[in-house]
Amino acid sequence: MSVKDAVLKALEEARGEQISGAALARTLGVSRAAVWKAVGTLREAGVAIDAAPGGGYLLRTEDDSLTAAGVGALLETEAFGRELLVMPSLTSTNTVLKQEYTAKPHGFTLIALEQSGGRGRLGRSFASPPGSGLYISVLMHPRFPLDKLHFVTVAAAVAVCEAIEQTAGFTPGIKWVNDVLMEGKKLCGILTEAVIEGETGAVDAVVTGFGINLFPSPAWPEEVRAVAGALSEFSTAPRRAALAAALLGAFERGIRLLSEGGTAALIAAYRSRLCCLGKPVTVHGPATQYHAVCVGLTEEGHLLVRDDAGQTHTLSTGEISIRLSPS
Repeated sequence: MSVKDAVLKALEEARGEQISGAALARTLGVSRAAVWKAVGTLREAGVAIDAAPGGGYLLRTEDDSLTAAGVGALLETEAFGRELLVMPSLTSTNTVLKQEYTAKPHGFTLIALEQSGGRGRLGRSFASPPGSGLYISVLMHPRFPLDKLHFVTVAAAVAVCEAIEQTAGFTPGIKWVNDVLMEGKKLCGILTEAVIEGETGAVDAVVTGFGINLFPSPAWPEEVRAVAGALSEFSTAPRRAALAAALLGAFERGIRLLSEGGTAALIAAYRSRLCCLGKPVTVHGPATQYHAVCVGLTEEGHLLVRDDAGQTHTLSTGEISIRLSPS
């Protein structure tokens, strides 16, 4: 770890409290001049560090800088985020991770401050302007079969809810498959993709990307504004580093459960957050569309819906939209 990252980690762990330059130097085993230089570099990068008389330094409580060291200081994971790269701008964290970083270890994490080509499910674009959200992808080398891959999305949706509960203080819901909603507004996009080994057809890696809206943005297209919401509309938006660390911790716990065969516990957590159960919905399939009511969820995470003719369908793919009232 560089001196700059070590200084930021120490300040993050004592956020809001003053630490003397001498104490930092002593703890890190470097000179006070090295600490002073590191603080200067961090300030140039936008980190809000105050200097006090006598050489003390303080990381402001309201600082929202997003750096690898800042996230790392808050992590409580074994693997997720332990190797982490923060980039100013990328086309898409999922795309770049798949193209350049699949040889990295399990849990490698890529964060972008903005995305120029953010992607969602079904080929949709995901608006990712700077300063308004957290855009983060995690690499996994799975120890579970391909037919369990959809449980990664289940774990991801639950993890987003848990991270928001922990850092923003309110409880969103999940609309099957993976939309995280609050009062009907979509807070987050999730995209899970497998990297298949060409010769054997085996899963070489899995990449899950998250885009969480912290603040509404004037850069959102009109069609996005109609359906999107942001954490700041329902609570004080958390710091991005705190949200990232909470998300990585919750997601690692979910993936560990999956690796250990704990799909029932995952489904129970997912089911308890489903906001579409008992609600009238429209089912959108590749070749059909019909009205129904959500009546349950299978142990495989498939949605059970009953159509207007009283027939029950099991949905393993497709999409639903919640109707405000039955038509």
